Amino acid sequence: MKIAIFAAGTGGHIYPALSIAEKFGKDNVIFIASNREIERKIYKNSGFKVSHLNISGFRGKNFLEKILWPFNLTSCVLISIFLLIKYRPQNVLLMGNYISVIGLIASIFLFKDIYIHEQNAILGSANKFSLIFAKKLFTTFPLNEKKEHNFGQPVRSAFNTLSYATHSEKEHILVLGGSQGALFFNKQLSEILGNLNLNEKILFQTGEHGKKTSTEKIEYINFIENMPEVMAKSKFIICRAGASTVAEVQSMGLPAVFIPLPNSIDDHQIKNAKLACNDGGGIVLNEKNFNVEEFSQKISEFNLQNFQELSKKMAKSIHLKSAEKIVHEIKQH
Repeated sequence: MKIAIFAAGTGGHIYPALSIAEKFGKDNVIFIASNREIERKIYKNSGFKVSHLNISGFRGKNFLEKILWPFNLTSCVLISIFLLIKYRPQNVLLMGNYISVIGLIASIFLFKDIYIHEQNAILGSANKFSLIFAKKLFTTFPLNEKKEHNFGQPVRSAFNTLSYATHSEKEHILVLGGSQGALFFNKQLSEILGNLNLNEKILFQTGEHGKKTSTEKIEYINFIENMPEVMAKSKFIICRAGASTVAEVQSMGLPAVFIPLPNSIDDHQIKNAKLACNDGGGIVLNEKNFNVEEFSQKISEFNLQNFQELSKKMAKSIHLKSAEKIVHEIKQH
């Protein structure tokens, strides 16, 4: 059975799609993505067939770009129709955001069976519209939507063999601003952590555009390749609350301080973080209300917690078999 997967934007959309694709096999999948540099880098290392469209999201564009966007969208839809005819997949999986609009229109035109995956705790605009035409909706968090199957967020296979208990001696506190880094993390948070006495060394991912010189307390690194192993060796993590990050944190049972991206669409990161911390395995700090003293106090207090107990409260196994369940549902239909 062949499938076309429309996945673009950030690693948070692409990595779960790759986990699903691995269960179908490389010969049975064609990816359709946009043309961003980070996407090209991720897909290049995946080994899957991929076609890149010259398209980006509608939000945040200037007046002229908004006028031209529908014409560019039409062109990309026509290219996608050609690709679906060429590779002849029986099914189409939409992973959300602007690329899903293209996949939806092309799939309707060719009468393809449509499936959706929603990573976040709020159904995105593209997925909300696509749901009208979809066979099934796969979700990370329960959304109480029609056609919904709450199977969690597909995570990398390494999370099936690693957990918080894998390494009893923790080497560091892990700080992630996302695969592209985050200005707030690299500046304000970096200064706060440099002034705290947390005992453990801090491993701090800055992203490509946030290069910093390491200190005695903090080791800065642009990008962490072996993330599952690094997370397993972490006492706790300070991070954003994208769906993939939350799913990996829960799969690992890694205690967390979430600082959600303040301008995420529909504030979905705040909702993600609050749901992840429902059982008490972590805390949520609001960047919009940033205060040096308060952030310092909260992180210092968190560092004194019983982390074995926090790990049990954070751990969720739902994500570990997510990809297998999604593929089974699609093939079964």
